[in-house]
Amino acid sequence: MTSPIAGLGASIQRQSTTEQAVDAVRQVILSGRLLPGMPLREVALAAELGVSRSTLREAARTLESEGLVRYQMNRGIVVAEVTGSDVADIYAARAAVELAAADALTEHRDPAVYASLADLVDQIERAFGHGNIDTVLDGDRRFHATLVAATGSPRLRRFHGQLQQEQRLALALAERSSRELGRTADDHRRLLDALHGSPAQARAELTTHLQVGAAELQRLVDLLAQRQKLTHRKEAETPHD
Repeated sequence: MTSPIAGLGASIQRQSTTEQAVDAVRQVILSGRLLPGMPLREVALAAELGVSRSTLREAARTLESEGLVRYQMNRGIVVAEVTGSDVADIYAARAAVELAAADALTEHRDPAVYASLADLVDQIERAFGHGNIDTVLDGDRRFHATLVAATGSPRLRRFHGQLQQEQRLALALAERSSRELGRTADDHRRLLDALHGSPAQARAELTTHLQVGAAELQRLVDLLAQRQKLTHRKEAETPHD
């Protein structure tokens, strides 16, 4: 069986750094090659990356701050698990930040922000039409990050970025298709139109948009839980020598 961390060493240069280790492990987690609850074996992972265990621990602290890994008693560093309550909390926090962003945008009406949002909507719709869900999800993240940038607050941008990272972890854990996302069309253009309208219209449409997103992510988390139960059941039923 191929190791989920096989090949990571190639991504670390001879003069390796904690930041490079963070990038490499983050990529493998968000690709779904390391599943929720899976431990990060320090010795094996450090050897694969070509870094010291102390460097790996520093990288793990950064990944923990991003919500991608957690420390568990007697298990060490494990890939974070996203639950239904996590989904609700992520979206409640996103709503607080993004509604403030919508208020800022509808107050100042920055043409550059509107133009950037319009470009992203075009990209999202093209990707959706071609069934490229990875690009749709990337466009979605960039759309909402651009909206939050309208607040002019670096702290809100950093906080929102962490929320998006945790959400991305959940999305990476399930097979992503338009059927599983439950969409037959994308709703970012409707949201953009509302952001051109009154503050009340913008807030109402953004609230609906985030509620739909939370429901989609909840379905993906539930799907993953069902798959894990099925996998465990099959493993338990498989005879061992």
